[in-house]
Amino acid sequence: MVPNLLLSDTKGNIFVHPVLKMAASDGRSFIVPRSSDMAALPKGSTLFFIPHHVLVAWDERDRAFVTVKKYQGLKCFPVSAFLIPGFTRTYLPASQKISANVTLPLWPYTAVGWRKGRFYACALQTDPSRRQRPSRYGQKSRIAANISRVLKKFPKNRLFKHLSQCALFYNCRNAQDLYLNRGEAPLPVSPQCNARCLGCLSLQESDCSLASHERISFVPTAKEVFEVASYHIKNAKQALVSFGQGCEGEPLLQFSVLKEAISALRKYTSRGTIHLNTNGFNPGYLEQLANAGLDSVRVSLNSVCEKSYNDYYRPRGYRLRDVLDSVRRAKKSGLFVSINLLVMPGFTDAKSEVDCLVKFLKHGFVDLLQLRNLSVDPDLLKARVPYPDGGPMGIVKMISLLKKECKGMRLGYFNLPKEKYAYT
Repeated sequence: MVPNLLLSDTKGNIFVHPVLKMAASDGRSFIVPRSSDMAALPKGSTLFFIPHHVLVAWDERDRAFVTVKKYQGLKCFPVSAFLIPGFTRTYLPASQKISANVTLPLWPYTAVGWRKGRFYACALQTDPSRRQRPSRYGQKSRIAANISRVLKKFPKNRLFKHLSQCALFYNCRNAQDLYLNRGEAPLPVSPQCNARCLGCLSLQESDCSLASHERISFVPTAKEVFEVASYHIKNAKQALVSFGQGCEGEPLLQFSVLKEAISALRKYTSRGTIHLNTNGFNPGYLEQLANAGLDSVRVSLNSVCEKSYNDYYRPRGYRLRDVLDSVRRAKKSGLFVSINLLVMPGFTDAKSEVDCLVKFLKHGFVDLLQLRNLSVDPDLLKARVPYPDGGPMGIVKMISLLKKECKGMRLGYFNLPKEKYAYT
């Protein structure tokens, strides 16, 4: 049964259409989603309307897609879901942009409808972990109290101060976990980047939407990094500390700081997992960091096809072959290797893209494929990063194919502590 259409007025009030059914977009055309493409909207997800767009619905009586501009005499807009972590979007909202001059914010737009008293989103759960569920972050007073205590203990540490702003004002879950003494703590180090990603969350050019948060404005010393990392490892169970956060550029550009901090941390303790999120531009740096005590690395990719990669990342001073070589050499250096795959329906699941991805993954260099919903205006992406020829196979089919063809590699969403590296 296809869920009913959701509509929103200009104030954000959401209505269920009594007759029309929801439609969705596979990135190329409008479709009617199937039950296998959907899941009950997970608790903690957010609903919002999409301005400057006309919504598209499915009329079962006429077996046709129709545009809806008004409901009950009022102007209406499409509704989208913002999924909690651990869920992968299968389809986009069915809508049409009214003005080409409008660029939507950097959010992961997801089709959603209403059926039998519940919201249903075009999504699949791809990671069973309950980490970063919104319900786990209601202790704002505890976070604030711990921040105050830590800043008194480390009054000169600029990194602790920066992360306190991330925790309090940007609701960064990793920063909040640092001050809740659990999970993964962030170690941002780099104000600069050697890529110009279209969907960068911390720095945007004028022709895109605003960045979601501010980028770190200084390079912390190795001592400052050590203080944050050692504090977290001392206080958190199965602690994980990670370079390469949303509030920074490319951490490998600060290689000397990383190497010194990792070496100092490993001289101090063998506990905890030291992790790096990176674009992987320098394979040699990764080998040296592995020798210094780095445990794991996650390399960010939207594609393993050169043109698709270049159009999105717009790299400066390196090429995709360097990135893929980093993956290979990281694995041979003993690191636990993840790929951060930025998923966009219609692009990622194009047959040529999937074929290239499977071919690369079957070499066995990747332990974990993290499926992350690409947060960007779909129309902007399509205009700036041409989609591959041929229609999409669908995200559900793509995931099924990855599981079948890439045995020994797991799918997920979150970085893992070394206690969970073993795969059974």
